[in-house]
Amino acid sequence: MIRCVCLVIERDDQLLLVQARNREKYYFPGGKIDPGEYHVQALQREIQEELQITISETDLEYMTTIIGDAYPQPNTLTELNVFKPKGDVEWTTLNPAQEITDIQWINVAERDRIAPAVLKWIDYSKGIEYVESAPSGVTLIPYNAELYEAVESLELKDEDKQFTKTPTENIRLAQMDDERHPTLVFNAQQQCIGFFTLHEGAGVSPYSPTVSDSIFFRSFSIDVKHRGIGYAKSIIEVLDDYVRSCFPYIKYIYLTVNDDNIIAQKLYSECNYKHIGESLLEGRPVYNMVKRIQ
Repeated sequence: MIRCVCLVIERDDQLLLVQARNREKYYFPGGKIDPGEYHVQALQREIQEELQITISETDLEYMTTIIGDAYPQPNTLTELNVFKPKGDVEWTTLNPAQEITDIQWINVAERDRIAPAVLKWIDYSKGIEYVESAPSGVTLIPYNAELYEAVESLELKDEDKQFTKTPTENIRLAQMDDERHPTLVFNAQQQCIGFFTLHEGAGVSPYSPTVSDSIFFRSFSIDVKHRGIGYAKSIIEVLDDYVRSCFPYIKYIYLTVNDDNIIAQKLYSECNYKHIGESLLEGRPVYNMVKRIQ
């Protein structure tokens, strides 16, 4: 899946859409989210590159996230994190970059001119029943001291704390162990909604025969206010790209899941993790799973 941000600029029944070189259909201004980049940062960068204008973070408002067919890539989905401008911009005097061959106000009824994911958003915005929004796209950010307040804001269930170390405990351990890499999860509204640790060396050695190219995914938790809406799967789906970007030498991601947690086992299986055996983790039986990412 291609993870993108876009800017919706509306005028009555028209949308301001752009066309790039060698592409027939028009689409929203915006583009791909780079690993470790907040959604708003990605959108600001893309708008600057495409339309050559600067929009402040406070002038961008998150709307929704839509999953649709990518364009022009065949048999590929795109996650479209949709924002709208809040400030006043003179859209009629834009001077787009060379990569943009055309920019037009296009009526939403001209569907044959519009890219598939944009059509999906149009249908969603008009309330067509079969179109559903997805949970906000997520961004994975390596922990640093400036993010400690965000970590403290995470609210976990009491049972979570019985079976896994809390985010603040993980951070304290990482301060004494450079093989531990605490990571925060932010949604498109820049709310911290989750946490996990990636553990190299001694952390992954009980599970992998090749420690130098393996990493252990542990202490995964999601804030109670954001559970049950699909964030867990979104996080697992973007984990591969994050690991490739931050740890280019890693080929395998290992994890464990409680042997009675059928829902989690199914989730990881759907994301192509393979069951490789059982073990004990902190005194409880767990399934060991692995995924090769390169």
